[in-house]
Amino acid sequence: MFRVNTTRRNVKRAPSPFRPATDISGTTLFAMPPPIVPESKPSAAMFSLSNSSLEKTFTNLFDAETAVAMTTKPWLRLERGIRLQKYRAFTDAYPSLSTEEGARLYDFLVAANDTKQLNTKAAINYENGKILAIKGLKIIRTGDPAVPAVFKIDTGRQTKRHTPSEEKT
Repeated sequence: MFRVNTTRRNVKRAPSPFRPATDISGTTLFAMPPPIVPESKPSAAMFSLSNSSLEKTFTNLFDAETAVAMTTKPWLRLERGIRLQKYRAFTDAYPSLSTEEGARLYDFLVAANDTKQLNTKAAINYENGKILAIKGLKIIRTGDPAVPAVFKIDTGRQTKRHTPSEEKT
């Protein structure tokens, strides 16, 4: 039968459940800080002004956070929604596509993302928050303007195929 050794942990215990032993910064507290008392009651006009400025502040904060996340995170760490935004920007910037073909390419890229064809670094050239190229993406046009273009992603073979001509006798 195995016995597990117990380990002692040095944990600072609070002297009282109402007074924490340490604050977040790690310094010891000796006295409770005085309570914050509002000087006057806020009016409805103060709430309406502060709510609109608060909403603007939060909107600016979220926009800045999204911009930073979109430019600093690698492709593998991006959420689905941000990836879809990247696909939209790629299709809008793709040369020689009509608006209808651009919409079809975007739908194709979303479907390829959902089937996990575009989940690797090897599948997408991605730098500084932009998709530079998608490896293996082919646009097949028949030459007839009435027939829409067909989109395809060719995946390379991971291993070498064995052929009978390579056999040694």
